[in-house]
Amino acid sequence: MKIMVVGGAGYIGAHVVNLLEERGDTVVVVDDLSTGSASRVGSASLVEMDVADASQLGRLTAAMRDIDAVIHFAARKQVGESVAKPAWYYQQNIGGLALVLQAMADAGVDRIIFSSSAAVYGIPDVGLVKEDTTARPINPYGQTKLFGEQMLAACERAYGFKWIGLRYFNVAGAGSAELGDPAIL
Repeated sequence: MKIMVVGGAGYIGAHVVNLLEERGDTVVVVDDLSTGSASRVGSASLVEMDVADASQLGRLTAAMRDIDAVIHFAARKQVGESVAKPAWYYQQNIGGLALVLQAMADAGVDRIIFSSSAAVYGIPDVGLVKEDTTARPINPYGQTKLFGEQMLAACERAYGFKWIGLRYFNVAGAGSAELGDPAIL
């Protein structure tokens, strides 16, 4: 398969790129390198681009022309920062995903894995959070992830997209030293 990993030079994305390459897939990484590093993408092709920049739609669509599936990791991820800069978080996370989804529709790509977050649940009133626990995000970061899932559902209905959202929280560790998370949080 030929897979585009948006945000593939970042911490989680670089691990996925590494695993896809080990599996024998052809990988194209799209990343603005604002928090990632080109050294983390291995032998994957790198398209340096900010997917939250709407002027990049044509370029992103062209890069998707022979792609089989997309894995989307590109997003701002700091809860405190999202509270301090909500409009910017909406523009980055929702705008960036919207551009990827439009490019997919234009290029005829219909499969995507979306890096969502357990932050969509907010502070649930249950001890064990299950997938069907009501989502009630309490910060702009969680709101952007929930709205991303809603956008994907709308694109499923409109374009026949096949998608899954991964609601994980606090990813830690590294598959190798060079893929460790350089951020100090």
